[in-house]
Amino acid sequence: MEVMISIAILAVSLLALFNLQSTSLMGSARAQRISVATQLAQYKMSKTLLEFEQGMLKGEFPEEKEESGNFEEQNEPNMGWTVTIKKADIPAPPSTEGEAAIVAQVFSVVSEQLSKSTREVKLKVFWIEGEEPEELLTLSTHIVKMQ
Repeated sequence: MEVMISIAILAVSLLALFNLQSTSLMGSARAQRISVATQLAQYKMSKTLLEFEQGMLKGEFPEEKEESGNFEEQNEPNMGWTVTIKKADIPAPPSTEGEAAIVAQVFSVVSEQLSKSTREVKLKVFWIEGEEPEELLTLSTHIVKMQ
């Protein structure tokens, strides 16, 4: 009887250890994916901003658009990316009751001009596996056309 109890305790202990090991391996794999995604995101954002800078030297300014792809060239075909470029919405500061109408109008014009000359660049990197891609990280920056 004592041997049976000992074997049962051993079996439960081994199951707990296997479960712990499995959880540890899954956590390690996710950490590695996030590390790789971070490096790939830095690469893609740098490449995108360099392209914009080269275009801006030629007098071009990026329009609103969305592109997506994967990192197959970097030997990571299970990692995907989406770059979204859109006009930045820069609201005018709220006006106070005593503020003159002309000052509020100036703020409105300045806000409108800033919105026209500013783009938000958002990069999302995700892991492609199964039905739904798992989003790993998002980078966001702004570019401004100086006149």
